Amino acid sequence: MTIVLVALAFTGKAQTENFSSLSMFNYMYYNPGYAGDGNEIEARALVRNQWYGFEGAPKTITGSIDAPFKLFGIRHGAGLTIIKDEIGNFQNIGLNFSYAYRRQMLQGEVGFGVGLGVTNQSFKGQWIFPDGNQNDPWVPQNTDDKPRFFDMNLGFYYSSGNVYLSCSMRNLLQSQIKYSSSTTGAEVKPSYCARQLFMGAGYEYQLANPLFTVKPNLFIATDFATTSFQLAGIMTYSEKFYGGVAYKPIDAITFLAGMSLPSGIEVAVSYDLTTSSIIKYSNGSFEFMVGYSFSYDRNKDNRKYKSVRFL
Repeated sequence: MTIVLVALAFTGKAQTENFSSLSMFNYMYYNPGYAGDGNEIEARALVRNQWYGFEGAPKTITGSIDAPFKLFGIRHGAGLTIIKDEIGNFQNIGLNFSYAYRRQMLQGEVGFGVGLGVTNQSFKGQWIFPDGNQNDPWVPQNTDDKPRFFDMNLGFYYSSGNVYLSCSMRNLLQSQIKYSSSTTGAEVKPSYCARQLFMGAGYEYQLANPLFTVKPNLFIATDFATTSFQLAGIMTYSEKFYGGVAYKPIDAITFLAGMSLPSGIEVAVSYDLTTSSIIKYSNGSFEFMVGYSFSYDRNKDNRKYKSVRFL
């Protein structure tokens, strides 16, 4: 199984970006235009363990923080994202800085953002060649080699009282990843990070009972060769407790729940019940999120946003 995952991670394209089941809490990672949305500093940490029981399965840790600010009377946003991503024998550690220009539009606010990132990739473990051919130019042999590559992200993010829309592209430059030597002693054929397009939308619908709201949302990811999407429906009680179900075609049914505390702390968990053939080897996927939001200057801007990204 590890061999299969490694093959997916190190071919002409590098592995695809992580697809979080709690993507509604992770827009700072996907979209630089999200930076500064709302009026508070927001910090988020997500941990995803995918396909329990599957040897070499993906494990992802994402941390982010973003904040709005004013300069020359104009609203802006800035954000920082850190990610550690493991799949098979490969590990990526990335750092991304985001900036968003923000302006009022259609009774809401839109952010136009750009992100600049740097990623270190490394691998560990012993290569096994079932066919006995150890002269594969794709296989790096120097485990101390950790190539670094830079890339750029672009996106816009719109939010109002009960709706949000998101569109972004990561790995815009499709930067190459070059290892120094292979099993043949020659330079390893470079792979690259494929461009990834992400789109998201959500809406908050107030039920007859004012304590309950229903929040459907859609999240789509594509590298223009394959496309994945998640359709979710979440019910919220008293703006504090929520639970729901999401569906990823040919992948999983997701159950999620969470709560928002008056202190600004928010937690959420999800479990993916695998529906693909991987179910023979996997016990599903688990994800956990903890976040904290706080205001640093209440007098600077009295506008408030209740965004449906927090589901």
